[in-house]
Amino acid sequence: MKTRVGKILAIVVVFVAGPLAMSLARAAADNPTNSSAPEDEAAIKQVVAGFSEGWNNHDAHAMCASLADDVQWVSWRGEVSHSRKQVEDDHATLFAGLYKNSRRTDTVKAIRYLTPELASVDDFWSMTGAKMRDGTDWPYRAGYVNFLMAKRGGRWVIIVSHTADFNAKAPDPAR
Repeated sequence: MKTRVGKILAIVVVFVAGPLAMSLARAAADNPTNSSAPEDEAAIKQVVAGFSEGWNNHDAHAMCASLADDVQWVSWRGEVSHSRKQVEDDHATLFAGLYKNSRRTDTVKAIRYLTPELASVDDFWSMTGAKMRDGTDWPYRAGYVNFLMAKRGGRWVIIVSHTADFNAKAPDPAR
């Protein structure tokens, strides 16, 4: 009798408890913490708003205020910067030239909390008033940026930024 109960128990574990545990583990892995305190969501959106405000004032220092010192920044052209200072210097040059009349609008589309202190932020952006490198008008641009933000010292900062420009053109293959 003991072996029969043991076999039944083993079957229950294999066919019921095992798959249940696997599906719960899979659900947890597929769905990281997607909710955090409301003040975190507001703070993250404020980081994006401050970035946009700095851009629209053509103030590279203000635009970069919420970037980590060791940010990894990948521009829409695929250029990589590894510090807030480098991003700030590059944008100061752009604001003095190609982007001096630009206006940018940012809309946070999604925030996914990977941990309570790490969030992936999807942001749709559009821009008017920019110039192309050849000096011609670039009347409208739009794209997506993914910010990876970390809560450091109680403050959300951008630690990684990857930007896509929907209007970007492929480089000339002859170059």
